[in-house]
Amino acid sequence: SPAGWESLFDGRTLDHWQSSTRDALIPHCWRIADGELQSTRQGDRPKNAHASLVSKKQYSNFEFVFEFKLQKPAAGKDTNSGVKYFVYPGTELGLEYQLYATTGGIDGPHAIADLYDILPSTGAQLKPFDEWNSARIVANGTHCEHWLNGVKVLEFERGSAAFRAAIARSKFKDRDNFGESAAGHLLLQDHGGGVIFKNIRIKQL
Repeated sequence: SPAGWESLFDGRTLDHWQSSTRDALIPHCWRIADGELQSTRQGDRPKNAHASLVSKKQYSNFEFVFEFKLQKPAAGKDTNSGVKYFVYPGTELGLEYQLYATTGGIDGPHAIADLYDILPSTGAQLKPFDEWNSARIVANGTHCEHWLNGVKVLEFERGSAAFRAAIARSKFKDRDNFGESAAGHLLLQDHGGGVIFKNIRIKQL
């Protein structure tokens, strides 16, 4: 990797990741092929099998980049995943860069590159289904940024009055100081499948 960057997915193994549930469930929920990491669709796995991928390490100040593509869902369905950061140990709770596409409408801050259920992105241009997108999450102190395909689409300050007001309107309102941890895990969300990742890298700042 270029100076300062660490690869978190070598295209063959999940050495940097563990399951949010049981490691034995990972092969049912994720498939590695052609150097890509694919979340399997619900119909292609045992009933109720669920395993998000959680980084073995925690991170505080970082630039996290990945490429992803969203597969076209069946009519009336969606393709839903997300990349979470500052995830609390032992949970799947954290700030989420939303990865979402639907053939229908979207309500609330639940669209691509939004800070899920908290803050909407602006100007996010998602490539068509089955084409690669590049994403970047920057976290430096309290300052955070979401980038999509080379464009900064959201920035915010964790712990600011505006951030806390947005939390108070969200589903996370009952959690004290949500999203304000100094460090936390990364998480690739298992949420119904249809997303493919590659070139997952991090640079600690």
